[in-house]
Amino acid sequence: MASLAWQLARRYRNTKHSSGFIRFISASSTLGIALGVAILILALSVMNGFEQALKQRLLSVIPHVELEAVQQQIANWQPKLTRLTAVAGVKAGAPYIKTNGMLRFNSKVKAAQVRGIVVGSERGISDFANYVVAGQLEQLSDNQVALGKGIADALGISVGQQLQLLLPKMSANGSLASHSTVSLTVSAIVAVGGQLDYSQIWLDLAALRTLLALPADTVQGFAFSIDDIFAAPQLARELGRASTDYVYILDWFRTQGHVYQDIQMVRTILYLVLALVIAVACFNIIATLVMAVREKEGDIAILLTMGVPASTIVLAFMWLGWLNGLIGAVFGALGGTLLAWYIEPLFAAVTKLLGHSLLDPSIYFINFVPSLLQWQDVLMTFSVALLMSLLATLYPAWRASKVEPAAVLGQR
Repeated sequence: MASLAWQLARRYRNTKHSSGFIRFISASSTLGIALGVAILILALSVMNGFEQALKQRLLSVIPHVELEAVQQQIANWQPKLTRLTAVAGVKAGAPYIKTNGMLRFNSKVKAAQVRGIVVGSERGISDFANYVVAGQLEQLSDNQVALGKGIADALGISVGQQLQLLLPKMSANGSLASHSTVSLTVSAIVAVGGQLDYSQIWLDLAALRTLLALPADTVQGFAFSIDDIFAAPQLARELGRASTDYVYILDWFRTQGHVYQDIQMVRTILYLVLALVIAVACFNIIATLVMAVREKEGDIAILLTMGVPASTIVLAFMWLGWLNGLIGAVFGALGGTLLAWYIEPLFAAVTKLLGHSLLDPSIYFINFVPSLLQWQDVLMTFSVALLMSLLATLYPAWRASKVEPAAVLGQR
């Protein structure tokens, strides 16, 4: 048999209030909690998705650690790379040469970062070959180039067509002396889905070395993939100390760390802001209960006169207020979960309807809204909403138990 407190709470909830304003405040508190819970679950899922995309997409195609020559090129690089790759925590290493260049196709011109690679070694540190959407990238010959999709779209070029690459030639003192022009055939188009598509092209390392007139058997630097991406700064310093060349020490925190920090900062702000949204909704529960106590003073006085314990009155009004929070939290959790599951196709549908992406891939590292629903986030948000709703009932319920029967009934 249900307790007396629960029966009273259920009866008061099902009974129509004489004041429509009380009904409005009660409904708004439930709706506010539902919206707060749903939006918080959705926002946390999107932040989880961005973090996952950063790790699985962006950090799978860019080096975790780089050692780049300061002045002189790194000579006799094969044994040096072998020794550095043997450092604990390093998964693989690859040589590279990079420079800036201009691409020309018909009347269109596009600036790009040119990276010379050994395809076999690059596959060990990067998954960029898995994002090939046209052509093939098993190997690069001397006259072939792989383009990011953004660059290919900007030039209006496709696989098999030729373009001109203009490369700078530097003098001994580091000033621009002249430039060289070479015709290259597009062998592959890579679509990672972010800034990399608009900024980078890949050439064979030996071919780029020849075009830049660099000494034989030299490279500009080494790129590494490591086991623990969050240990990149420490491992970068360790690799720098192990290097016998004068090199810059770079890691992904320097180039992309701001993205990760932004994600964490936004997550913290979301916790604070949306917790305040739920708190405001809980204040409506306080207002609802205070007005309900005033409306039911006569009933409370009669119950107390009949010998009903004050604790039962307290529990009855705690149940009455907490039900608003419970209903709001349940519907909010269900709505937030559904939104988190379907936000990616919804965003894709909106993008298709508008004809352009709301996330410009030339600015952001991805051009879609990712979502990763974690049940601990749902449970935490649901629990916080229930706890705040329960705390909001304490003062009005205590006030209900302090009703003086003689004073109330004497006025009637």
